[in-house]
Amino acid sequence: MRLSLAELLPLKVTMSKLIQDKIQERDSVAYVEFGKGDDEVLPDMTFDQVTEGLKEIREDYRKIDFLIAKANVDHMVDWEDGKLSIAEAIELAKQLRGEASLLKRFGRSKPMERVETYHMQDTMFRKALFEPSKLKARAEKLEKKANRLSMAIEKQNHKIEVEFKEADKYL
Repeated sequence: MRLSLAELLPLKVTMSKLIQDKIQERDSVAYVEFGKGDDEVLPDMTFDQVTEGLKEIREDYRKIDFLIAKANVDHMVDWEDGKLSIAEAIELAKQLRGEASLLKRFGRSKPMERVETYHMQDTMFRKALFEPSKLKARAEKLEKKANRLSMAIEKQNHKIEVEFKEADKYL
């Protein structure tokens, strides 16, 4: 079955949840509890059956993970001065958002403020060695840039199609 990269991403999340469900299911079929003199009630599936199902989902998960990673390396996003692989673009978007967040924090600073000290009797001040308003503006520009890059990535994710035969099991 051919799916777009945009469709593979939520499918991968679904498969991850299925793995967690199978792990919990295996925990629940691993033991049986019963009182003295009572008959034990065995679960519908055996430990080995659940383990085999878990193994199959994990194999499929590794396949989809590889397909996504390969597509992210093989396909490009047009960006500013050239092209970036989707993987590079994703990392750049994370870095831009991280830097924007840090600059916002500095941008919320006051140019100069009194510092409360409990152990010193002198009045202390803290002066910013930057202009908070300029950093706030730079942070906003970086956020917009990250948003544009994320939209370019998303656009590519909808264009790229990958063959994932195992998809029928989960859709």
